[in-house]
This record gives sequence, structure tokens and C-alpha cells, in this order.
Amino acid sequence: MIRFLAFILCRIFFKRICISGTPYTGGSSIWASNHSSGIVDPAVMLGLAPVRIRPLAKHTLWDIPVMRQFLKLTRAIPVTRLQDIKKDIQAQKEMLEQGNFEADWRAKANNEAFQKVGDALLEGDSILIFPEGVSHDEPFIFQLKTGLARMALQAMSRSKDENFTVVVQPAVIDYSEKDEFRSELYLHFCEPVVITSSDFSVKDIMDGVRESLESGFASFFSWDEKRNWRFLFELAYGRSPSSAREFRIFVEQNRPNFDSDPIIMAKIQTMRRMMQAVNVSPAQLVWGDNNYKKRNFFWVMIRHGWFYLFVSFPIETLGTLVWVLPAKICERLAKKSTSDRDVRATMKIAHGMWFFPLWAFLMSSIFTYFAGGYLPHINKIVLWVAFLILTPTFLALSLIVQESINFFPGFLRLAKLRFFFPRGWYELMKEWREISDGVMQKIKDSEEQNLKNKSLNK
Repeated sequence: MIRFLAFILCRIFFKRICISGTPYTGGSSIWASNHSSGIVDPAVMLGLAPVRIRPLAKHTLWDIPVMRQFLKLTRAIPVTRLQDIKKDIQAQKEMLEQGNFEADWRAKANNEAFQKVGDALLEGDSILIFPEGVSHDEPFIFQLKTGLARMALQAMSRSKDENFTVVVQPAVIDYSEKDEFRSELYLHFCEPVVITSSDFSVKDIMDGVRESLESGFASFFSWDEKRNWRFLFELAYGRSPSSAREFRIFVEQNRPNFDSDPIIMAKIQTMRRMMQAVNVSPAQLVWGDNNYKKRNFFWVMIRHGWFYLFVSFPIETLGTLVWVLPAKICERLAKKSTSDRDVRATMKIAHGMWFFPLWAFLMSSIFTYFAGGYLPHINKIVLWVAFLILTPTFLALSLIVQESINFFPGFLRLAKLRFFFPRGWYELMKEWREISDGVMQKIKDSEEQNLKNKSLNK
């Protein structure tokens, strides 16, 4: 049931989910993922992993009644983190009373958690852990904690089966925009790390896990830098990346050439922000550039516009009218809850989980009240249930319609820019072609250099 709800949450929250890699589907495994979004990352792994997994969670979550029930259903295992102990005066007092002054006092505090994880691995369960130890807002992977390796080695030392192994399955979770509703999700299953003996060192295991994670994750110093590189990818290929690893390989191959030319990177950032301001994607601008000389703007309007104006636009507008207010309220509540961007993204989802059903209930009641006078022969309870079903249905339809035919509103924006602001259009296209030519030349140079390096290595 929890896996199904997590899967539905992922499908609602993300407009595009790209899963790549070949995951390990056996038992006695530890699933290790990066942790860039507090509540979304566990939902992604619970809903999209090919096996049933038991998450590890900070012990303070058990103090929240709603979360306690959820964690119970997922058979989660509580762990004590250093930052939580520092915030908890009672926990500090208990720690001092127990005489935990050694460097490994955290391992002692988590002895029960380690025992439960070992029991679960020996029984063939799969465990979910976020080895960074904390969710964060940075587009790179933090230093990994060693608890993962110590848990695996403890299970290995307790096993009486000489063929027993623990498999660590690293998984990369990447978002196009982490706190934006209907963004893109990339889930990549990396190369597993197989532990066949208790003689493995903690360092070797953690180095293998980190190397595996980094093979599928493109790291950046800032979100602005990441957005610039996504823009570069879309400019080069006319589409979004199909996987986190594809994007990682693209960045790795082309970063030396682009980092050595700060001028073109500054132009790319300026162009990206300009297009973001007019709400036009690189793919739409490429289309406009290709069709510029054909002068077929009006023809496309006649051919596709009727469907948009008479079918898509009314559905999209109705869905927006019904759901834009609760979305804004949830966003406002999240901003008031915290100033931290990572926590704010989590709080937005948390508020949406209770406010959206409440809003559907209220809207159904309002529709029933007004429609009941025009439809007196229909039972009001039946009418209310019908509206309760239709309200989220219109939300889903409006999202599907808006995203499936997004080319047309984007095309209208291009047409408006071309016909009403021709000078701005010419300047935009001139700058676009200059940047596009420069980018494609650098990518070509990178490919030639990579081929040359491969031939020299042979």
C-alpha cells in the first residue's frame, strides 16, 4: 500500500520520470542514495525501487504522530544522528550518564539500530539509507558517513553462511528543479558494490559507494551552474537528458572546453535567463529558428490553434482556476515555515498532502450547493461524490494537456515576439545563432579530443 501511494505521489509531483541503469533485485542489500530533498527522496525510492525496502530514519521523526504511523507501515528503523543529539538535552544527559565519551559513542548510541539492520540483512531484507546523513540544498554529493559500511560488515561477521554476501546498491536521485512542482526526476541505478567478506575495510567500501554514485551524478558548485549546463545540453541536442548518467557524461566530456572560456558561459547564462523571462525553452527556439524562413507561423496557428483554443485552453484554464489557489497557499505556508530552501520544498509537499484533499472537499461542497438548485432530481450526496471525483480529475487533465501541447503556447509567444517586436526578434535570433554556433563548435572539439585520446591510449 505504501509503495503504491509513494508511486502515485511521484507520478503527481513529477511530469517526467527517467529511470536508468540495471539495479540489483536480490535480498540482503543496502540501497544507498544521495539526499537532496527531505521527504521526496524516500518517497522516490519507496515508490520506484524494484524491490520492497525498509528505510532508516532519524529517531526524532517518531515524535511526530502522523510520521510515526507512516514509519511503522514502512517498517522503518530509527537511527540517532549527531546533530539531533546536540539539539536534544535529554539525549545528551543520557549519553553522559552512560559514559559515552569515546570517539565511537555514536556507534554505541546506535547499537540497537545496527542490530536491527543486521537482523534485517540476515533475513534477506533490503535497507534504504542516505549515507550523506542529512538532506541538503547543494547540487553535489556531501561526504558520506561510514555507518553503511559498518552495518554491512557487522551483518557479514554475524552470518554463519559462508556464501552470504551483502550488496550495496547505490542510486542517484537528480531533479531538474528540486522545489518546483511538475519538474523532471532522474533516477539512475549505479554499479553495485558487493561485500563478500567481513575482512573488507570500511574505507574501501565507502570509496566504492562514492565512486559508483559519482559515476551517475553531475556535480556543480551552484544551482545556477547546473541550470546553465542543462541549457547547454538542450541547446546541443534539442531535448532534455534521458538519464542522470547521460547528463553526467556530457558534462564530463565538455567541461574542460567550456570552463576555459568564461565569456561564452556568461553569454549562455544571459541567454538562459532571457528565455526564462519570456517562458520559451531552447527546443521551442530551435523550432522557431528552423521555421523562420518558411514564414509558416500563421499556418501552424490555423492548423493547431483551433484544438488549443476550443479544447485544451478551456480544460487548462478550469484546472488552473480550481487548483492555483491551494498551490499558492501551500507555497506561502512553506515559506512561513522555514527560510531553508531544502526544508521549504519538503514543507510544501507536506502541506499539500493535507490541504489539497481539504480543498477538493470544499470545492465539491461549493459545486454541489450551487448545482443542486439546477439539478433537483439528482441526490445531493451522489452529486457531491461526482464533484469530488471530478475536481482532482480536472487537475490531472489540465496538467496533461498543458504539458503535452506546451509547444503551442510557446509558439504563440515566439509569434508575438516576431510580429509585434520584430527588432527584439532579430536581436534574439542573432544572439541565439552566435551562441549556438559557438557551443556546437566546442562540443565538436571535445568529441575530436576524446577520440584522439582514445586512439593514443590504444
